[in-house]
Amino acid sequence: AVLGMALVLPLAAQAEGMYVKLGVGQSEYKDLSTDGLAIPDLKPTGVQLGVGVSLDKTWDVEAGYIHFGKETGSMTGTGVSGNLNLETQSLYLAGIGNFAVTDAFSLYGKLGIAANHSKASGSATVGGQTITDSDSKTKAQALIGVGLSYQFTKEIAGLVDYTYYGKVTDGDFKLSLLSVDLRYNF
Repeated sequence: AVLGMALVLPLAAQAEGMYVKLGVGQSEYKDLSTDGLAIPDLKPTGVQLGVGVSLDKTWDVEAGYIHFGKETGSMTGTGVSGNLNLETQSLYLAGIGNFAVTDAFSLYGKLGIAANHSKASGSATVGGQTITDSDSKTKAQALIGVGLSYQFTKEIAGLVDYTYYGKVTDGDFKLSLLSVDLRYNF
C-alpha cells in the first residue's frame, strides 16, 4: 500500500483537487475475549496515510492505509492466566461529505469499506501447563466516521477524525480510531 501511494504521489502533484493525508491517533480494540475470558480494552497508537480527490466543495473520495498498532493484553480467570498479542492493518476506500461551517471550519462524515487484516497470538497457563496459539484473518467491513476540519492555508488543513470499523474479524471485538491528521491539498 505504501509503495502504491509513493507511485501515485508524483502524479497527484500534477492534479488539482488531489490531496494526501497523514494521521496519528489512538486505536481502540473493544469487547475482546478468548475462550470466555475477558480482556481489558486495548488502546495502541495507530497511524494512517491517505490519498484523495475533492470532486467539489461537498464531496471527496479517499483511499488509504491504516496500521492500528500492536498491543498486548492480559487475561485472567479462575486458574487461568495468559496474554494476547493483537495487530490490525486496513486498506480502505471512503466517500466523504463536507459541510462548511465557516470559510475555514467544516464538518464531515464518511462512509466506506475497509479490508481489515488482523493477526493474533497468545499463550495461556492452565493448571501449570502453557498453551500457545496464533491466528490471522482478513475481512471486509463497512466503516463510518465523522470529523472536523480546519483550513490553515489553501494547501494545509488539520483534521480531528473518529472512524468506527465495526467487527473486523469473525469474533466479537470492535475497532475504532480517533486521530489528528494533517492534509496537504495540491
